[in-house]
Amino acid sequence: MKTLKNMFIACMVFSSLALFGQTENSLAIQEDGTFQIPSTNLKEVYSIDISSLELNSIEEAVEFFSEKNTNLIMFRPNADGTTATVFLQINRKPEWSVSDWNNTISDINLLEQ
Repeated sequence: MKTLKNMFIACMVFSSLALFGQTENSLAIQEDGTFQIPSTNLKEVYSIDISSLELNSIEEAVEFFSEKNTNLIMFRPNADGTTATVFLQINRKPEWSVSDWNNTISDINLLEQ
């Protein structure tokens, strides 16, 4: 019983850490359809809430984001239909700061079809 209790506590701790890590790398779509990378540490992977885009299927989401992808920024909708993963191709522009990435991202509007 004690082993089961310890396993449960360990699972709760690790799942909390995973959730904290995901929240830290989360992006939000602004009212004007843009989004920005926070001015904290630059990451290669972020999660963005896409539920406001009202995409009807994963297929529709894949098609929508395929038109938004660039050679520096790629989107992959997740199966849940409410989030997408944003990949920054940092290795192509290793000298860029968060500000440089946000300048490039500002050209992407997620509300425009």
